[in-house]
Amino acid sequence: MRVRVVLFGVVGTVATALAAGLLFAPETLLSVAPVDPLVTLGEAANARQLLLAGSLLAGLYLLVAARSATLPSRAGEGGDAFDAATAEPPEAVTTARQRRTGAALAATIDDAIAGDDEALDAVRERFRETATAAYAQTAGCGPEDARRAVERGDWTDDRTAAALLSDDEGPSHSLWSRLRLWLDPAAERRRRLHRTVRATRGLTEGWP
Repeated sequence: MRVRVVLFGVVGTVATALAAGLLFAPETLLSVAPVDPLVTLGEAANARQLLLAGSLLAGLYLLVAARSATLPSRAGEGGDAFDAATAEPPEAVTTARQRRTGAALAATIDDAIAGDDEALDAVRERFRETATAAYAQTAGCGPEDARRAVERGDWTDDRTAAALLSDDEGPSHSLWSRLRLWLDPAAERRRRLHRTVRATRGLTEGWP
């Protein structure tokens, strides 16, 4: 507990108790020897004024204590660890403020299927990176050779997957694939992404 909180608490409590005693039970209060000098110093003051002053001090103490309880401890300062944890719980930092990667990718895939071209480009790039790493591991080649294989469409026998991840010089989608894209765009985009995931997973089947 901080020094100013203790100071305000002690002073406010004592002042309120003395003022209340003078107002409601002055004879009892004056019979206590240590109180007599304090009463002599405050003879000129009105009892109600003393009660008001004590109440104000007590209220100020409560205000300071409440404000201190709501502020998290800073680095290097003392403080109640429990108060700091409840003011800034670790759960809020690790989950509530940050979006999980899987959830973000799933949302981007949904947007790509719905027809968002930027989302589709982002998904293709993510799939391209995954296919490149998987092909490099399976074929035993370097990252650059694997990247060129994906760009040319040589990394898989699945034309749909190869066309989705290839560059302009790679294979194109079949006529039936383009026709399905025209008739049902969302379903065809979903099919192309699914075929690409399945082809990439096929590269890892022989891994230990």
